[in-house]
Amino acid sequence: MLAGAAILGLVARVQPDTESWPALRTAILAETGDGDAIRATATDVGSLTASSRLPVLDALLKRRRHAPKEERRALLQSTRRVMAARAVSTPIDRLLWLAMRKQLGEHPPATGGAAPQVDLQHLTPELLDQVALLTAHLARVVPGPEERHGLAWFEAVMAELSPAKALTAAVLPDGEALAHALAEVQSMSWMQRPVLMRLWVDAALRVGRRTRLAPPAADALRLVAGLLDSPLPPDLARLYNEVAWSA
Repeated sequence: MLAGAAILGLVARVQPDTESWPALRTAILAETGDGDAIRATATDVGSLTASSRLPVLDALLKRRRHAPKEERRALLQSTRRVMAARAVSTPIDRLLWLAMRKQLGEHPPATGGAAPQVDLQHLTPELLDQVALLTAHLARVVPGPEERHGLAWFEAVMAELSPAKALTAAVLPDGEALAHALAEVQSMSWMQRPVLMRLWVDAALRVGRRTRLAPPAADALRLVAGLLDSPLPPDLARLYNEVAWSA
């Protein structure tokens, strides 16, 4: 029960004393029915830094991956209800939901069925469109909260892939379109996906004129890296304190 409450608390991603916490606490309590677990979890989750939150969530989900399918599906349903209790949905919520489905075995891993290529300059027009959709979704939070920076980042990324595509408007995908775009990008070769990750991170640092990524941008890119089964680029990996708990 405590592990489930911890996962839901990490999904909420808020401190107990913030404005949104009462509604989220009520939602988590409705899912777990354990007030003591909620209080303990609120303290533990609230003490985590941005560099530890997602690694801890990954470790907890890895443990739950071996639970019965019914329990895993119940956790996903609880997660969706807790997310719905938030006053405003964030761009990371959809990525987090997709990442949890994958972590809990409810979504197939990336296969990389394409031929093992590294070059990103010759993607098919159809695949380039899907990369653009996924990049547009990320641009809502990468490299930062200002819309103009997100647009500049989108244009910088697409200019590297296709100069003509950089001039097109960034179209924000809905939930279904985002899932489809992600599935198509997952079909890229296992050598191309890390190259795309490095392009995203390098462009974010360049456009944001920063030496390191802001936590929300880093979280969004880390979640996408997990969804693409790609290693984290060094400038992203160094922002996190990975955990290695024994079973």
